[in-house]
Amino acid sequence: MRIDVGRRAPTVIAFIAAIGLPLAVGPAQPVAAAPAEQATPGLSDLIDLALSDPYLVDATVGIRVEDLQTGKVLYERGADTPLNPASNVKLLTTASALAILGPEHRYSTRVYTRDDAWEGSTVKGDLYIKGSGDPNLVTGDLYELAARLRAAGITKITGGVTVDSSAFDRDELPPGFDQKTEMASYRAPSGATAVNFNTFVIRARAGASVGDDVVAHVQPHLPYLDLEIDAKTSEGHRRRLWTEVEHRKDRVRLVLHGKTGVDSGPQSFRYPVGDPSRYAGEVFTMALKHAGIRVSRKTPKVGTVPRSADLIEAHRSSPLSVLIRSVNKFSNNFMAEQILKTLDDHAPATFAGALQRVRTHVGKQAGNSEGLQLGNGSGLYDNNRVTPAQMTALLASVYKDFRIRPDFLASLAVMGTDGTTRSRLEETPSAGWIRVKTGTLDGVSALSGYAGAMGRKPVVFSILMNDLPSGGTSKARAVQNTIADVIARHASGRPLVDPDAAAK
Repeated sequence: MRIDVGRRAPTVIAFIAAIGLPLAVGPAQPVAAAPAEQATPGLSDLIDLALSDPYLVDATVGIRVEDLQTGKVLYERGADTPLNPASNVKLLTTASALAILGPEHRYSTRVYTRDDAWEGSTVKGDLYIKGSGDPNLVTGDLYELAARLRAAGITKITGGVTVDSSAFDRDELPPGFDQKTEMASYRAPSGATAVNFNTFVIRARAGASVGDDVVAHVQPHLPYLDLEIDAKTSEGHRRRLWTEVEHRKDRVRLVLHGKTGVDSGPQSFRYPVGDPSRYAGEVFTMALKHAGIRVSRKTPKVGTVPRSADLIEAHRSSPLSVLIRSVNKFSNNFMAEQILKTLDDHAPATFAGALQRVRTHVGKQAGNSEGLQLGNGSGLYDNNRVTPAQMTALLASVYKDFRIRPDFLASLAVMGTDGTTRSRLEETPSAGWIRVKTGTLDGVSALSGYAGAMGRKPVVFSILMNDLPSGGTSKARAVQNTIADVIARHASGRPLVDPDAAAK
């Protein structure tokens, strides 16, 4: 029997009606026991039913459901099987970060001059900018830093900008990102001084008339990013634009190809940078220029802040408790990897050191690290393995820790309300009561989190699906929706199946 559940889970209702079973009722509304031949389907029955979808016949599925109110395991299937959790790994990364760094942790980007190099309105020599791995530093933050320097009276730098990224061992792609070579924004390199998620944007729109060149520009507008237009305006609304990106020694050549309809709207294309420290230096140099500060050397350098240097300005990020909302609600890979690398307690920080620290923390919280493999912090590609039992144990341990629980829960997507799950279960009573992290890769779909209710502790669950058929994972998400809905109904004491929907 196929289970293809949308927002209101009609297939489960139809199945129960077809075989003549009465509706299940949660513990808050007990009913008399049904005859043996018409046993009331409970939570386990309905989860089994959802998993009987032929779409999953060759899939490897692991599930664990635990009620934190009673301490009872409500359902298990393949709970000790190590599986690829895709972006559910971000739960491990962010939970570890909150525990190790603290929710109040902020990243600083600092500006220095050589000792006594600032005289009046002039900085003699270079201006140094040093990053600490801020995952959310953007162009506007550097403009604010430049404006503060101008307000302090600086109008001239006799040298140029030197970028100090020595907090990390090097600018590099995170582990496992070399499994593919796609020029995608979610595959950006990591760096201690990183701006705009180490990406830039090409914005394009149709010309005024058919046959005109497409109008396009790069943001931020940097002199070493050379954009060429090889795209024309066509009739109608259809559009097909793509960009050829060529990284050279000192410049990046961008060629926009294709065509776009004269009646079509604007488009944006985001691409990763090849040299994060150079990029940060270019953006900061541009910000200084626009703030009215003349920089003598136009090309930034990479180096280190002198031991005897004066700190003259700094930008502090939002607290970690706020930053992780982008990681978990919107599955930001770059931010996850940046945060991960800052967890290394050695200098300079390495991914290897950070991953070992997360493995130790997760293994301790889960009580069992057998089969646990952590290859990166975002879950991209085939790098990680975790069991549903380890995942739910970590979620349970976070819930018990009052120091980090509120911020961790606030970072999760709320089903039917926001983040990556805003349209899932949005028309059911369960909307707003389930906080989760999604995960999707080729052949992989995952959903882990909490189902809550008034006046009780939540139910934690982890659903990890591997070896799914090609052609999309929408059916897997539909099955997950059904299971999450049933778990939320159980937690709230509502009937496990909506009687009004069944009556229809």
